[in-house]
Amino acid sequence: MVTVNRNDIERKLTTITSALRSNSSFPLLGANTGGQLSFWQDSYMPIWDGLESQGEDEFTFSVDPTIFRNIVSGFKTEYIDISINAKKAVVIKSDQSKVTVPYLDGPYDEIPEKPLMQISCTVERDFLRALTKSKDFVSKTYENMGLTYSYVGNKDGQFFISGAGSIYQYAISVPYSGETLPEIIMPPEYAAVVGRLFSNTNIQVGLSDRQQIVMADGPTLISTRTANETYPNTVYAMAGADGELLFTANKQKLLESFRLALQTTKDDMVGLSSHTQDDLVGLDVYIPNSVIEAELFVEVDIVAEFSRTYFSLPFLIKCISAFEADTVYVERLNKFNGAFRIGTGTEEITVLQPIQYNEPG
Repeated sequence: MVTVNRNDIERKLTTITSALRSNSSFPLLGANTGGQLSFWQDSYMPIWDGLESQGEDEFTFSVDPTIFRNIVSGFKTEYIDISINAKKAVVIKSDQSKVTVPYLDGPYDEIPEKPLMQISCTVERDFLRALTKSKDFVSKTYENMGLTYSYVGNKDGQFFISGAGSIYQYAISVPYSGETLPEIIMPPEYAAVVGRLFSNTNIQVGLSDRQQIVMADGPTLISTRTANETYPNTVYAMAGADGELLFTANKQKLLESFRLALQTTKDDMVGLSSHTQDDLVGLDVYIPNSVIEAELFVEVDIVAEFSRTYFSLPFLIKCISAFEADTVYVERLNKFNGAFRIGTGTEEITVLQPIQYNEPG
């Protein structure tokens, strides 16, 4: 029998199970040796993890990860005791209560060796935050398979991270230290889970000899295969192109107006134009084919006047919501069909292409 901190093991099991696909049938393998309770979760992106244990017993187990997590979560004491019975089931005990989680057979009997990084570098948590944001911008259609993945490349000695669809893009440059990695085409599911999986400030990122993407933080490691797809190089071009600054605005005021506009239309489209008359300076927000009559205006600082330009309203809201800063800068990229590039004065930007719309009359 060994003793572990219940909150620590619950947190790790919750992250591991959240990374599984809903139809996954792979068991969670566990092993206790040398004061360390280790886990390995097989899936399309295998996870190795572990935590400190108190006790000298050495054992292995194989259980349903969701059932195991739910039982651990059900206990509310600070510590729980874990042991294995004669049927290879896991016995979880706290004070006078105990629950037995049955053995689950699987393709592996023991935890495999972790993949070794052949080339690697070190990043901080802003890298993980960027990956998490990028996965929200990957394409949901398959016209360009490369756009259904998050992208990690290199630009001016930093990682260039992007997620993009056919008419929108998120991009940011973040620093790293160590070796320069080749470009990585990353499944969005992998990008989504790493921010929750790692807790330390510094994370090691690398590639194995089998072209697996590997991230590690102490006992925690996750890997997945890189996608054999080509990512369009236009994502670099739109991030670095010269833009014409149109206006600056308070992010929250913009979002409030656009979310209000969303309640008045079923077409999910909005037209924006500068307004500099009648002692009013800001944006006219026009909703074509509105189902509720609305005249919307939002105060912004106009730098250059522009005529009415149409955008997908949900995507416009997404592009503005990506930032933490209070003020956003909106530029027009004349070389890219008049796309709007939104930023905060840092390396983080979003880009949204306009929609062609013929106004009635």
